[in-house]
Amino acid sequence: MRNIITPLILSLFLVSCEKDIVVEPIKYELSIDSVLTQNGLRSLPKDANGYYKLKFVSIGTPQSHRVVGKILVNGKEPYPPQKVTFESNLYWWLRQGDTTATITQAYVNYFTGQYTIVNLPPMIANKDELVPTTNCCSYSGKDGEINTMIAPIREMIGDTLILKASHYTSDTIVYIKVIIE
Repeated sequence: MRNIITPLILSLFLVSCEKDIVVEPIKYELSIDSVLTQNGLRSLPKDANGYYKLKFVSIGTPQSHRVVGKILVNGKEPYPPQKVTFESNLYWWLRQGDTTATITQAYVNYFTGQYTIVNLPPMIANKDELVPTTNCCSYSGKDGEINTMIAPIREMIGDTLILKASHYTSDTIVYIKVIIE
């Protein structure tokens, strides 16, 4: 029995003599890097004040643009993925009875071989709804990338959209401004 206890006590003594583990402080970095054009190939231009300039080209429908950024923890991709929330200062009303979508279905008829296009009934809003111009949140992906969409409407021409990105854990907030022309 003594042969078993002596090595056990020695191993406990050796384990307790380990170096102290230093915990590195957590540093979060949150940034919005760009507001992309509708085709997503390049960034919208910025003016001298750093405001993005969004030229409105669509008639009647929201014009959507992707906003890209990053969140890093100690300079690296966060694990687990981090949630970033987004808010905008602009909203628009979807009124009861407004058409929200028109769907067209195209297919090749199996029996006749004809290419057929069918207009399905439109989707109609059944109540008034206040619609934000941005999505609510994003989770970080590869290399800490975050994304959201903004979708101003034609009536907002002349307004400045202020997009707020915030990370709850680090209490970090970042703003960008987009002038709608």
